[in-house]
Amino acid sequence: MEADGPLIERVLAGESQAFGLLVGRYQDQIYSVCFSTLKNRDEAQEAAQDTFIKAYKALDRYKAESKFSSWLYRIAYNTSLDYIRKRKHTQSIDEIDYSLGGSTEGGDHLMEKSELHQRLLLAIQELPPEEAAIIRMFYLEEMNIKELEQSTGLSNSNVKVKLYRGRKKLAEIIKTRYADIEFDL
Repeated sequence: MEADGPLIERVLAGESQAFGLLVGRYQDQIYSVCFSTLKNRDEAQEAAQDTFIKAYKALDRYKAESKFSSWLYRIAYNTSLDYIRKRKHTQSIDEIDYSLGGSTEGGDHLMEKSELHQRLLLAIQELPPEEAAIIRMFYLEEMNIKELEQSTGLSNSNVKVKLYRGRKKLAEIIKTRYADIEFDL
């Protein structure tokens, strides 16, 4: 698989098809960041598309000082926050699509693990948007604090505070709603 750097160079040299490879590489992660923040599938898909459009238009301003993925996550995060700001009304809980895709085939253990994963994702969706996005990027995308700083534009201490508060709220949500399951946060 070709690294991001050469693909970016190809796009900047006029080979716009190379950007499609970058989109294919990051589309699931970007959608995930948008969905964590927006908590709405349709809106997350639109925000993810907008993220890639913005990234394509700003690609000449990308500086290889940080990872391309961190730069892209930051665009997705900010785009999602823009969508939240533009909302004219607050969604009711009934409007939020909590259904999750994925197969639970392969035995009871896999089904239990999938159910745990699904409940954890549902609990994350109950967090405030910024905290949900940070928790998801930290645990599910396995980003470190430095990458979260770059992706969100927040300071080191602010990322740590939001991560701490998000964990604390998540633990409370799990304790009250999913008391039958043990999670280790």
